Amino acid sequence: MKKALIISLLFALSFGMKVILPEGKSLDADAALVLGMVLITAYLFALLLKQLKLPRLTGYMLLGLAVGPAGLNFLSYDLLHQLHFLEELALSFIALTAGGEFDYRRIKKFIKSVVSQLLGQITFVFIGLLALLWVFAGYLPFLKDLESDMLFGFSILFAATALSKSPAATIGIITELRARGYVTERVLSITILKSITLVIIFPLIITWAKFYLVPETSINTELLITVATQIFGSIFFGAAIGVIIILYLKYVDMEQGLFLLGTAIVIVEFTTMLNMEVLLTSIVAGIVVENFSKKGQALIENIEKSSLPLYIIFFGFAGAGLHIDAILEAFVLTLVLVVFRMVFLYFGNYVGAVLAGEKKIVKNISWMGYIGQAGIAVGLGTIIEKTFPGPIGSSFKTILIANVVINELIGPIMFKYLLLYAKESTNDD
Repeated sequence: MKKALIISLLFALSFGMKVILPEGKSLDADAALVLGMVLITAYLFALLLKQLKLPRLTGYMLLGLAVGPAGLNFLSYDLLHQLHFLEELALSFIALTAGGEFDYRRIKKFIKSVVSQLLGQITFVFIGLLALLWVFAGYLPFLKDLESDMLFGFSILFAATALSKSPAATIGIITELRARGYVTERVLSITILKSITLVIIFPLIITWAKFYLVPETSINTELLITVATQIFGSIFFGAAIGVIIILYLKYVDMEQGLFLLGTAIVIVEFTTMLNMEVLLTSIVAGIVVENFSKKGQALIENIEKSSLPLYIIFFGFAGAGLHIDAILEAFVLTLVLVVFRMVFLYFGNYVGAVLAGEKKIVKNISWMGYIGQAGIAVGLGTIIEKTFPGPIGSSFKTILIANVVINELIGPIMFKYLLLYAKESTNDD
């Protein structure tokens, strides 16, 4: 009750400031005011939702929606554009965390099973959703009016982003339940490996989609060189950043949070300037730290200590950028995508587990651990929006986030049920 009262007072204060302050004041003044209000209010709102057993990330998104252009308009499109750099910064932290959780030494004990289930999920989800959207587009609002080339380009992007899974949400549930065991290890390993795989191949997927969404795109030597440079340049730069982080944590080991914030700023600035991928660069840096040093856990702990404000901003801004009219128009499409994504996940996971000779529980119900989506999915949506400016990118990101919100509500609940069913929770609370 106290938190709800504080949130109401913050809204009233923000509204009063918006009315009292004179017209024509600088965007900087607006940005500072709204940013502070979003940080405090979103954090309190997420705590309220946590008491209702709902994910915090969903709370950040819902609060962003409330204060964004579709709600009270405290956070206007001009302010979102001005503060876009903070979104990129948060994206770097999210990817660093995902890479830092990938420990090959742990995964190699059951690598055959992990690869088999991963390939099964990727094959069924990607091909299944691609075929579904192509065949039934005429019956789905939003898609039925698209030309065939544009429809296929959209379908490629939808099918690819549907592969994403939230490492942060997965780790959050495992931590909450203090889960340890056979199923827990496999779900975590596949989740992280899937995120890494998707981030690495995503420049190729975007290039493929461009052939259908941007008519003048054609295969030529220059395009191939650009894509190759983007991928390998990001990997090389990420590896170099990883080495720098290792050296700093080993020999300096002071003000780690501030150092990581500076590192993320460097990643964002250089990837933007050199046309590289912030997600791929950051995830490679995290992998290098985790697998080539003993500082992987220190990296994750320091990111967790310093990244909360950036996470709030990232997911809050994602909610603020939602176009409600597009969500309503594509509501049926969103439900179809959510339901069939789960169906294809089940069959892909089942086939992969059977081929690997896995236990019954892994074959039949471990698919419940792969539903939730969050940072990586929204990050991919941001990349798509930036690559295809205008109605194509904004509409896609809006529908994608609508899917993420639903999956983020359902996913943690189903994953928690899976771990309790497998009797791998050690939390007595």
